[in-house]
Amino acid sequence: MKHFCIIANEEKDPGGRIARQLAESFSEKGCRAYVISPIVPDTEYGEVKLEEGTDCAVILGGDGTFLRAAKVLLPYGIPVMGINLGHLGFLTAAEYQDAEKAVAKLVAGEYVIENRTLLTASYQGNPCGTLALNDIVIARSGFSRLIRLRLSVNGQEVENYQGDGVILATPTGSTGYSLSAGGPVVSPVAHTLVITPICPHMLHARPLIISEDDEVTVEVCRSSRSMEKEAQVTVDGDEVLALAVGETVTIRKAPGVVPVVMLKDISFWERVRGKL
Repeated sequence: MKHFCIIANEEKDPGGRIARQLAESFSEKGCRAYVISPIVPDTEYGEVKLEEGTDCAVILGGDGTFLRAAKVLLPYGIPVMGINLGHLGFLTAAEYQDAEKAVAKLVAGEYVIENRTLLTASYQGNPCGTLALNDIVIARSGFSRLIRLRLSVNGQEVENYQGDGVILATPTGSTGYSLSAGGPVVSPVAHTLVITPICPHMLHARPLIISEDDEVTVEVCRSSRSMEKEAQVTVDGDEVLALAVGETVTIRKAPGVVPVVMLKDISFWERVRGKL
């Protein structure tokens, strides 16, 4: 790869100083690199225009920045690599202090490309139009109260959860909210999905691992204190719709993948051990 674009989080890289330094580092190694519009937190990041022949996008920021930029870049089909300027940075390939080394390894071809699964949701049979790289969460709308959710896989009822909600995570998202709720850590290239109940008020509720080809339907059931909009659905942390009693949301694997660049010298499990 010889042609790179760089996207930074404006809050983590004010004025684009780090992005420009990285572009210079690529140039010194005989590569073409350019900086495009930064991501500004709490604002919509719309369509981006890349130079023709761009081989890879380098994203500067935390996991949230990586999620937003990777999905915006989906139409281009190019690999994306993250450099962490945030906190945990599970989705990124290198830390800020190792950025120069990461550039050298990228140019030298010392990397692997992992194809990461995406999820899509439909509400009452209608597509929501938003893809998830991490997770889709169905959670209670109110405070200090429980909701009841009926979960089915491929049309077969699996469980009735009573608690704060349920998380459907990709392998990439297994180190996010799902992990905090007691879910397992899954290799990011596994062909699975993780179903993790959130604070279940049940003795037997456990996380489930299913095939990525399975279709999951979650129905909101009536409880003793049901609200008009009993639950809310969030996709990678962004709220997309509210659900009333009797309404359903269906989650399945989306077409396509996100090609993510990871450096060869650090394995996924080394990153997990170092960050947890």
